[in-house]
Amino acid sequence: MVAGRPVLQSPHLKKIYDAVKNAGIRQGWWNAPSLLAAVSGGGDSIAMLTLLRRIYPGKLKAAHLEHGIRGGASLVDAEFVERYCANIDVPCFVRRRDVVNNRAAGESVEMAGRRERYNFFFELSESEGIPFVATAHNSGDVIETMLLNLFRGSGVKGLSGIAEVAGRVVRPVIDRTGEELRAFLSSEGIPWREDETNSENHYQRNKIRNQLLPWVRENLNDSPEAVLLGFAKECAELSRSMDTDARALLGWLSRTAPPALAAWDMRLARSLTDERLARVLRAQGSLLSLPAIDRRRTGSLIGLIRNSGRWRFQWSGNIEVCGSPLLIGWLNRPRLKR
Repeated sequence: MVAGRPVLQSPHLKKIYDAVKNAGIRQGWWNAPSLLAAVSGGGDSIAMLTLLRRIYPGKLKAAHLEHGIRGGASLVDAEFVERYCANIDVPCFVRRRDVVNNRAAGESVEMAGRRERYNFFFELSESEGIPFVATAHNSGDVIETMLLNLFRGSGVKGLSGIAEVAGRVVRPVIDRTGEELRAFLSSEGIPWREDETNSENHYQRNKIRNQLLPWVRENLNDSPEAVLLGFAKECAELSRSMDTDARALLGWLSRTAPPALAAWDMRLARSLTDERLARVLRAQGSLLSLPAIDRRRTGSLIGLIRNSGRWRFQWSGNIEVCGSPLLIGWLNRPRLKR
């Protein structure tokens, strides 16, 4: 395998190169001095790494977390990524972590794996002075996330799927399909590691990919991806508008009431429609770095706000939302006892 940027480009290659460059310009990382590529060894991430190696003008480095979830297979994945990066002359950082035995209370293996991966990527980007972390989410991931969020009762923001940019995380191949990325690798004779669990239907995401979408293609629409991606983009645009509205409402509602982490004027909160109240509750939770609550629990909290008297609602862990006739406050209960 020859490292470096290609001299000649077929129309197909030019199309995919241009798509990645356009994503870089749109997402703000194209002119950054360096980029950290998160590489699992799967087709999506190997395609992303290869495309970036060929066309990205800055310094490229790679990172891989060997999570131990798949036993010996995860060790082979790590060795494959290290070897491939060496072949194309990209510095590669590997961290080994026993994710299964390092889960937090109530945390699933998937959640723990995601937390460990992003902790590693962010720590590495800080220590190496790299401003952006590139992940290989593609258009299929956007659709699967959107459908998962839909059936979980998500609001408009969740129906946007996966954001192109989330803080320092960028997604260079989010406009490409997984099939297109693997076709690119095959045409170039580039290998990748296939996660055998992708074909198993134990996980909800796999059920959407392997069962739901094929059923939709056969019975409702032979090209559901285009429709769903268009809908996700509309939701993203609407979500941005709603976020602007929520931030303005948050400033209008907010009051200072120590030791509350945040506090609202109860009378003003009750003047909002349920829809706007749900929106500003989500904004407040995000501002406090709290996990999102689902539609059902949001509805329960809105019901409490509508009622008079005093009440308490556990948002998550030690964080409670407490209501009185005058104020709503977000409180960290253990800190109050000190």
